[in-house]
Amino acid sequence: MKDYFFNLLEFDYWTNTRLLHAMQNATEIPQRAQDLFNHLLAATRIWRSRLVGEMQDVEVWAHFDMEQWKQELELNRTLLTDFLHAIEEEDLSKKVRYYNTKGVQYETSVSDILTHLIIHSGYHQGQIVSLIKPYLTVAPDLMYITYIREKK
Repeated sequence: MKDYFFNLLEFDYWTNTRLLHAMQNATEIPQRAQDLFNHLLAATRIWRSRLVGEMQDVEVWAHFDMEQWKQELELNRTLLTDFLHAIEEEDLSKKVRYYNTKGVQYETSVSDILTHLIIHSGYHQGQIVSLIKPYLTVAPDLMYITYIREKK
């Protein structure tokens, strides 16, 4: 199961890298698209903090400069893959206790949190593509099947 999550995390990195490249080639990046990409980066880091029992070091709607986006993507990739390397297979089913941004306490399994990370990312990636599509010659292909085909 860990291999499955390593693959999904790598897919998420691949899609975010493609999305970043598309935004860099867009004739314009609407502010809402920038805000959503910043949120995507921040939320990933927040969830990783929750997984390891640390206080979050960024706000949910943090603002990163566009020049920082690649660096933030790399940091998130490293933090999450290091976390996954450090845990045992059986740790995926363990519950993590954390507080959401409104201060409400929850318990969620590690595997469900990792799944949420990927789905949350894809949700916002789709929104961003919709926002930047008018400013692109070609919209980025962020499909999982494309990732699998290119990975071979």
